[in-house]
Amino acid sequence: MCGINGIFSRTSATDLISIGSRMNALVQHRGPDDEGMAVFNEKMAFPKASPKSVKREDGINYLEYADSHSNDVYGFFGHQRLSILDLSALGHEPLADESGNYWLTYNGELYNYLEIKQELKELGVGFRSNTDAEVVLKAYVFWGKECLEKFNGMWAFAIYDVNKQEVFASRDRFGVKPFYYLLNEEDFAFSSEQKALVMSGLIPRKINKKAAFDYLAFASLENDPNGMFENIIELEPGHNLTFNYKNWALNVEQYYNLSFNRKKEKINPGKETKYIEDITALFKSAVDLRLRSDVLVGACLSGGIDSSAIVCQMADLGNEDIFTFTASSKKPEFDETDYANLVNEKIGAQSKLIYPEAGELLNDIEELVYAQDIPLFSTSTYAQFRVMKKVKETGVKVVLDGQGGDELFGGYLPYHINQWMDDVRSGNIVRLIKELKSFDSLSTGIQFFTKQYLKYYGIKKMPSVIYKKLIQKVQAEHQYIAHDLMRSYGNAGYKKSKKKPPKSLNGILKHEFYNARLKQYLKCEDRCSMWHSVEARVPFSDDIKLIEYVFNIPGSYKIQKGNKKYLLKEATEHLLPSGIYNRKDKMGYVTPNNQWIYSIKDDLKKYFTPDLEEYFNYEALMKDYDQFFNQVTIPENQRMFKFIAFAIWKKAYGL
Repeated sequence: MCGINGIFSRTSATDLISIGSRMNALVQHRGPDDEGMAVFNEKMAFPKASPKSVKREDGINYLEYADSHSNDVYGFFGHQRLSILDLSALGHEPLADESGNYWLTYNGELYNYLEIKQELKELGVGFRSNTDAEVVLKAYVFWGKECLEKFNGMWAFAIYDVNKQEVFASRDRFGVKPFYYLLNEEDFAFSSEQKALVMSGLIPRKINKKAAFDYLAFASLENDPNGMFENIIELEPGHNLTFNYKNWALNVEQYYNLSFNRKKEKINPGKETKYIEDITALFKSAVDLRLRSDVLVGACLSGGIDSSAIVCQMADLGNEDIFTFTASSKKPEFDETDYANLVNEKIGAQSKLIYPEAGELLNDIEELVYAQDIPLFSTSTYAQFRVMKKVKETGVKVVLDGQGGDELFGGYLPYHINQWMDDVRSGNIVRLIKELKSFDSLSTGIQFFTKQYLKYYGIKKMPSVIYKKLIQKVQAEHQYIAHDLMRSYGNAGYKKSKKKPPKSLNGILKHEFYNARLKQYLKCEDRCSMWHSVEARVPFSDDIKLIEYVFNIPGSYKIQKGNKKYLLKEATEHLLPSGIYNRKDKMGYVTPNNQWIYSIKDDLKKYFTPDLEEYFNYEALMKDYDQFFNQVTIPENQRMFKFIAFAIWKKAYGL
């Protein structure tokens, strides 16, 4: 796992080494073990060393560092390495093939790299290292961009072809690893994190006001390629990018789109048994592949079924002395420690418990927001941040995490209504009544269905004027958004929020798995882990065989007998403690958000300064400050925290 950077400039005065070194330094946390650079002209590459680079090695072209280079260089590749596979100097990047024509800077893990490497060897391709990075490079040289069809894992990489003067870049199918870029008349640049581009000096620092409105009004982050920073574009999941320096032309194409089973099908016991058996085998393989490492592998453990299944599978595969890391709370309603300990006791894990508190959040909040690149939407990210900090302090470099299990198998409470709507549309009324009863009771199920349907679908059928007024009444924080911002972007924002999500269970799962809810969670996972130089592996979010298989199962099998994630529970029953298998509630990285904010609101007030008037109805917010941030008596929500995170983010990035 690493940080990658690149710059290509038409301006001869651009100091590529200076700017590139600055960008590398800004993502050094992603890979503190080694630093690499290379510059390019139209004929060749010049690998450069820094004081942090591994030693030069004769006979290995990418380790034969050039002491000088020609004055006509126009391209730069940078890399910060977190050494996971092949800890030797041969893992240094940017990495070149033997011809010196193809150069790679890579962030990710190709979990089936050994199988692909063997296939390439049988086709006559030679290798110098034991890294997955070299497999990525050689696979691209041999097969071209079709190599992506063979990859099982997470990645964001760029390959430069010296002869063609062309960059090929790719991001994994579901957005586990990040890739951002900018393009103007003079410069094309990319990086793993937006901060490297923002602070490169290549573009002015500006807030994208449309994105700011979408965030403040609807907690929407990175739903469009142009996000919170103006002129910084996200390469979306499942997309490739090609940039040709000679033509100064950039092309983005989608190479992958997740398909799903649209059939409305009654439960077939024989099929169900086969589905469960296959998921058991696929899940075991997914975890096994993600244990490939030359450093210690641990696991994040919440006590929910996703992380518990992963940890128990790790133990079942023969792993001993597993380190587990759990975000705990001294408030019972926010604590899952007892559930996590059921797993720890079953496998004899070395458990590390982390108890984040409001005062610690206050001390770390600027670092937290800066690390995330963009404002975050919940204090739950801080719990994850602290877990990854403990992982690093323990000396563990890699953790497996359960992110994606809910979106893959159907783990959120509102998904019940999608399953019930499937039953209605398929005419399966007998099953519908059984499922409504198993929710708690028939009347409780009907009440829940009615309330949730109105919330997610019914309200969006209302006339736009009524819809807007209702949203503003329910989400009172909209009155604290600046009037000019509301006038400029409100109509489009409300219209976009009025769009109804898919009604079928598989449809909503695909919607949230691919480039929506899950992508936001993966962004937080990446920044929290990589800020602490930890690699997080997420089998539910990037194992292509498991994901495609589960999405090809009719939705009717996924929530049954009142049980969310029914198929995963049944497929891992043999692994799980009974207390986890029978658990029906869900928490995750939950924190006492409202209580924390109330306790530190006076200390946070310093961040609310008049320069926010462009985005906040500043006078009204300051007048109602104490009231606005005193919501300890209402259900937990994330709506207040947006204003805090935005104010801190704006100052942290000098915007």
